[in-house]
Amino acid sequence: MKTINIVSIGVSYILTALSFLFSITSNAEPVSELNSTGITSTTTLYNFPGNLQLYARDNFDSAEVTYSGKVNSAGYDSVYVEVFKNASIWKRKGSKLIYANGSAVFDLKQKIHSELSEYHFKLYLKTGSSSVLISKADSVVCGDIYLIGGQSNSHPTDALMTYKNEYCRSFGIQTLNYNSFPYNPGDTLWGLSNADGAVRVFSGPHNVGIWGLEMQRMIKENFGIPTAIINGGAAASTIENNLRNNNNHADINTIYGRQLYRSQKAGITNKVKAILWFQGESNGTLSWQNYKQNFQTLYNQWSQNYPGFKYTYVFQTRPGCSEQYASQLREVQRNLPESISNLEVLSTSGLPFFSGCHYQYWGYKNIGTVIFRYVSQKFYSPVDTNGMRGPNVRTAFYTNAQKNEIAVLFNNSSVSYWPADSLGQSMKNYFYLDGQTSKVSLGSKSGDTIKLKLFTSSNATKLTYLPTVWTHIDSAVYLGPFLRNTKGIGAFSFHDFPITNNPLTYINLKLSAEGMYNQYQGRLNLSDTFTAYIRNNFFPYLIRDSAKITIDSLNFTGSFNTTDLSTGYYYFVVKGKNTIETWSKSGGTYVQAGKIINYDFRSSASQAYGNNLKRINNMFCIYSGDVNRDGFIDLTDMLRIDNDAINLLTGYNDTDIDRDGIVDLSDLLIADNNAGNFVVKRTP
Repeated sequence: MKTINIVSIGVSYILTALSFLFSITSNAEPVSELNSTGITSTTTLYNFPGNLQLYARDNFDSAEVTYSGKVNSAGYDSVYVEVFKNASIWKRKGSKLIYANGSAVFDLKQKIHSELSEYHFKLYLKTGSSSVLISKADSVVCGDIYLIGGQSNSHPTDALMTYKNEYCRSFGIQTLNYNSFPYNPGDTLWGLSNADGAVRVFSGPHNVGIWGLEMQRMIKENFGIPTAIINGGAAASTIENNLRNNNNHADINTIYGRQLYRSQKAGITNKVKAILWFQGESNGTLSWQNYKQNFQTLYNQWSQNYPGFKYTYVFQTRPGCSEQYASQLREVQRNLPESISNLEVLSTSGLPFFSGCHYQYWGYKNIGTVIFRYVSQKFYSPVDTNGMRGPNVRTAFYTNAQKNEIAVLFNNSSVSYWPADSLGQSMKNYFYLDGQTSKVSLGSKSGDTIKLKLFTSSNATKLTYLPTVWTHIDSAVYLGPFLRNTKGIGAFSFHDFPITNNPLTYINLKLSAEGMYNQYQGRLNLSDTFTAYIRNNFFPYLIRDSAKITIDSLNFTGSFNTTDLSTGYYYFVVKGKNTIETWSKSGGTYVQAGKIINYDFRSSASQAYGNNLKRINNMFCIYSGDVNRDGFIDLTDMLRIDNDAINLLTGYNDTDIDRDGIVDLSDLLIADNNAGNFVVKRTP
C-alpha cells in the first residue's frame, strides 16, 4: 500500500506540474525578441537555430538543434523551449537556472527528424507564472547538404525555372558580376533555393543553379528528404581562380573564400554530403598541363575545410567555348579517379540542348536528372541507374597483323550503335590517329566493341575521340554525332589513348595470407598490398608485367589489368611483405587476351606450384613468416620477429605477421611452425 500511495502521489504531482506548465505557456506573451547577434537585454545565446535553417541529418536520420547561452539578469528561475512540428506543439523541454556571479548558463537540445516536416522553435525565460519569449525560429528542417562549384555551367539561371519549395534551401548570396565581387559579411541568411535569375543572372541570393535545384527537387520528391546547396560557382573562372588563399582560408575576396565563409556561417563545414564540380572550359589553354595538380590541390583544400565530405562528382566538359587544348583538358578530367578514389566523372558529351558553350533551360534540367541518378545510387535508394554512366574507353588495339583495323572497348556501359551521319558530320572523321583525321574509312559496332576500319595499314600509337572544339567543315562548335549507350548517355571524350597490339586483359587474383586469415570470422584481419607478376610459362620465365594489388579483407580479391599479353599460358606470381613467394599451378594458366581472368589460389593446394599452400579449415592460404623475403622461412626471420616483440613494436610492420597491430608471441609462433616444416618458395 505504501508503494502504491507514493507512486500515486508522484504521478499526481507530475500531472499538476505539467498542467501548470501548459497554463503558463498558453498565456505567455512575447516581450523580448532575439536580435541577429544572439544578444538581448537579458540573454546571450551562443547556439540557436535561425529561420529556414537546415540541419544536416546524421546516420539515424535526425539532427540535434541546440539552444545554449547565458542569462545575464538574476530573477529568472528556469528556461524552456517549445518545439512545434508543422504548426502543432510537439515537444517541450526545460532546465532550472543556477546562478553564479549574477549569471546562469543553460544548454537545451532537441532532436528533429529528416522528413518533409517543418519545425518551429520558441525559447522562453520563466519566473514564477510569467514567461518571456527570448528567441524563435521558423521553418527549421533536417536533411542533406551539398556544395557546387565551377564556372558558369555550374550555376545557370533561367526565367523558366520558377520552382521553389520549402524543403529546398540555400544560404547566402552569389555576388555581383557573376559571383566575382567580394562578399558582404552581413549576407548570412537561410532562404529557399532559386534559379530563375530574377534578382541577378547567374548569381543572386540563394541561387543554386537550374540543375542544382532540379537535383534538390528530385531528392525531395523521390526520397522525402530536405536538402541545402551552397553554390559558389563563378562565371569564366579558371581552376587557378578557384584555389584557396592559404593565408586566409575564408578570404571573401576569393571565390574559394566566399563559399567557405558562407559554409562557416551556415555551420555546415563538417556536414557536407558531396561536392559537385562543373568547370574546365576556361582551362582549355596551355594551363591544361597544370590542371591535374591544381585539382589535387583544390581537393586537398576541400578535405581540410570540409572534413568528412564523402564524394566528389566532376563533369567532363565537351567541345565548346573555343579553347585550343580542350581535348587534352578533357583527358585530364577523365583520368581524375585514378588519383582520387572517392571521385566520379560524369560524361556531358551528347547531352541535349547544348548551345556551343552553355545549355538551354531543358539541357540544364536534364543535367539535374543525370546527377540525381548518381547521388541517388550513392546516398539513397538507386532510381533508374541502369546505363547512367557513359561508356569510358578501356582499350584500343589492332585486330590483325596488317594493322588496318582498330577495336575499341569500353567500361561502364557499351556503345549501343554506330551513329548515322548527322548535322553534316560523319563520326568516322572525328577519330584521330596520332592527331590526324580522315584515316578511318568505316566505323561499326560488333557486340561490345567499336571497330574502326582504316583506309590503309597504320603504325599510329595514339587514338583520340572527338575534336577539340570545331567541326572540320565550317569551324563551328561540334554538336555531334556522338557515341552513346542505350540510355542515350554519351561516351567520354578521350585524347591520345594508347593503341596496342594486344587488348586490355583484366586479372582478378583471390588469395589469403596464412597469418592474416581469421578463421573464426571468415575474413582477413586487414586489407593488405601484394606485388603480382605475370611470367612466361617457359624458361627463363620472363616477367611480362607486374602491378601492386590490394587484397580486400572481405572478398580476398585484388585486381589489375595489362596490355602486355597475347593469348597463351602464363604463371601468376604473388609476393607479400612477409609471405612466401607463391607461383600459380604447374604449366601456367590460360589467358585469353582482352578478357577477364579470375584465378583463385584459395580453392585447392594444386592452385600453387608444388602445392605450396597451407590448408586452414577449407581455405588454402599462402605461407606467412618470410620477413626478409629471401624465399625461406627460417631462423633469420624468427630473430627479427623476436627482437620486435621484445621491443613491443606496434603499428604496421612486416614482423606483425597476423596484422593485429602489435608484434608478439602469436607472430613468432606462425614463423616458428613454418620454419620447423622447412617452408620455402617453390618455382619451376
